[in-house]
Amino acid sequence: MPMLPRSQTAYSPPDQTGDGVASGVSGGVSGGEAGAMPLADRLTARIQELEAELRELQHRAKNSLQLVISLLKLQAGRIRDPDARAAYEQTMVRIEALAILYRQLHESGAGTHVDLGRYVTALCEAVREGTPGALSRVPVTVDSDPIQIGLYEAMPLGLIIAELVTNCLHHAFPDDGWIRITVRQQDDSGRARLTVEDNGRALPAGFDTTSEDGMMLAEALAGQLGDTLSTDSDAAGTTASVSFPV
Repeated sequence: MPMLPRSQTAYSPPDQTGDGVASGVSGGVSGGEAGAMPLADRLTARIQELEAELRELQHRAKNSLQLVISLLKLQAGRIRDPDARAAYEQTMVRIEALAILYRQLHESGAGTHVDLGRYVTALCEAVREGTPGALSRVPVTVDSDPIQIGLYEAMPLGLIIAELVTNCLHHAFPDDGWIRITVRQQDDSGRARLTVEDNGRALPAGFDTTSEDGMMLAEALAGQLGDTLSTDSDAAGTTASVSFPV
């Protein structure tokens, strides 16, 4: 095997700048341009590229979820069994909760955070409109402190809200029924609390949240947020609450 002449080298490490960063590494910036750009400018350019890629991923996720919802709706009319249809519609509600989240992320351009009050309001409206019959006219009010919440906290929280509001809407409501949702920042704890109240019929005595798939899911999601789902029910209605990090 021929040897390389001493005047040649098989490998040359990239030039190092005074701060120890390889001048030839620039992310998405070409090598020629990188050599002329200060490090701060190269980092800024790379961050902008990553932010654009993130927005594109959010846009694709939103479109994909909306397509899934449309396909599910096409099949919904063929389901005749009431229990199967209810489960099918609840699946659509859960997917809609995620689709709304990704849509608002994309629209805000805020990276990975959304305005929680705006998200909860849009989500509750979607759940209410998707409920058949007179129950869709039950008013749902949202009162939220100004809170920006991250994507990975908003996902389980949105699914919990979808389950709780659906559960409220399927109570036997009086003529003046209502659902009220409040979100309050807890002082100096780094957490906030979601509370969902209604004036519907009280839960049955000895009600077990693990007996219903939706409530069992809400319990599991509350655990992801570092809390347990608390419920209280009497003749005046039902209240459920959970805390979450912000």
